[in-house]
This record gives sequence, C-alpha cells and structure tokens, in this order.
Amino acid sequence: MTADLVKSGLHAYILKGDGEAALQAARRLAMGYLCTGEEAPCGHCPSCKLFLSGEGRGENHPDYVEIAPSKKTAKASIKKERIEGVLKAAAMTDYGGGGKVFVFVDFDTTTVEGQNALLKVLEEPPAKTRFLLLTASPEKILPTVRSRAGFLDLKSGGATSDPERRHRIYRLIEKVLSGQEEAFLARSFFDEEKEHLSEIFDEMLAYFRDMAVYYETGDEHAIKNKDYRVPIARQSEAVGMRVYEIIDAIYRARRYVEMNVNKSFAFEWLLITIGG
Repeated sequence: MTADLVKSGLHAYILKGDGEAALQAARRLAMGYLCTGEEAPCGHCPSCKLFLSGEGRGENHPDYVEIAPSKKTAKASIKKERIEGVLKAAAMTDYGGGGKVFVFVDFDTTTVEGQNALLKVLEEPPAKTRFLLLTASPEKILPTVRSRAGFLDLKSGGATSDPERRHRIYRLIEKVLSGQEEAFLARSFFDEEKEHLSEIFDEMLAYFRDMAVYYETGDEHAIKNKDYRVPIARQSEAVGMRVYEIIDAIYRARRYVEMNVNKSFAFEWLLITIGG
C-alpha cells in the first residue's frame, strides 16, 4: 500500500481510521514520502533513520509535522490559527530535499474556518508537500476539502479496482449522469459487485474529485484519470456546483453501508443524487 501511494501524484489524502494503529499507518506513509531509498519506506536511508530515531514517531524529522486537536475550550479542535501555522511551514524550504509531510490527527475536528484556510494550499500545494488528513468520520469534512484529496480506508488495506471493474464503474456514472440508465436499474451493479463495495466507492470518489478539480480550474491536465479526461471535462460543465453534493452523497452512502442501513436504499439514493 505505502509504495503505491508514494508513487501517486496526489498531494493530499483523507485516511479513514482511528486509534493508534491508524496513526501508525499515517506515519509509515509519511516516512515513505520522505524516504530517499529505492523502495519507500526503506528504513535505511538517512531520512528513514531520522524518522525512526527517538520514539519512532517522526518527531526528530525536520520535514514531518503532526497536528492534533487542542482543548482550549469545552471541545477539542484544530483551529484556524493552527492551520495558518501549517501554511507558513509549508511555504518554507524543506531540509532534506524530499519535501514536507503534514499529518492531521482527527481532522474532522478542524473548524470550518480552519478547513477553508487549508483549501488555499490544497488548491496550489508547494512542490513535494503532502497532507494526510486522518479521521474516523470523513463525512464531517467539508465537501470542498474532500474534493481536493484522495481517499483511503485504512481498514481496506488500500486495495484498488481492477481495470475492467474501474471501466464498468465509470461507464455506469456516465450513463446515470446522461440519463441513459435509471437509478433503480443501475442499482443491480452494486448487487453484482457486493464484494468490492469499498473499491467502488473509492473509484467513484476519484471520478467526481476529477470533475470538481476541472470545474474549479478548467484545466484538463489537472485530471488524474487521464484516459477519462474528455467525458469528465464534459460532464463537469453540465454538473457544475452539484459535483460537491454528489461527493458528499458518496461519503454518506459509504457510511450508510457501514452502519448496515438497507443497502439497496443507500445505492438507489446515491444513484438518484448522481443523476440529479
């Protein structure tokens, strides 16, 4: 998982998970980003050794920063002032030449003002700077932030769809958006692929994240799914601002499935939302 994500061109990921195991996974991914060895994280290069020194939590690495909620009021949160400090640190030159990595613990506790402030750097991130937003409740994060980050459910191990399944997912989205396939008919796809629901949600998020990026920038080169950039760009213009509603619906549908809400209802509701 780590090696694949390190090679990814995405500069930000929402990592779904909680507890010490999830934080350790985030730290390992951060170590991989900063690694200068051939197979990241190698554990032997100067950067990895520095990351593992001390308690092994990265606290001795000058290009690694963890941000956790602080409790100055009744409820612990990450406030705008902390985010502004991150923006300043991200703008500074890194020490080791491998970029900088910022890990947010319980990012869903970040205030609305703080999340909006982070949008600035997510839209135009400094070179080789990465942001890992760790949360047990990704649906609580602003849709605008979610649309600018990848998504990984740490419990799923980061599995990705095979090419054929990915193609079927994207073709389904195209049909539903264009009105060629009604929601109650398209729902059967989820029933057929019930063993791969996590992958389906991940691919749908990737598709609509690209649509959101194109909607905001108008730049086809910013689309990650290069082989689908033409339909994504075309549909983005038709869907417009509604893309954020759809992204929010995907997160909610995933949550409904995890809560064992009636799956057929959740899928049909999601597809109706996508179709408008």
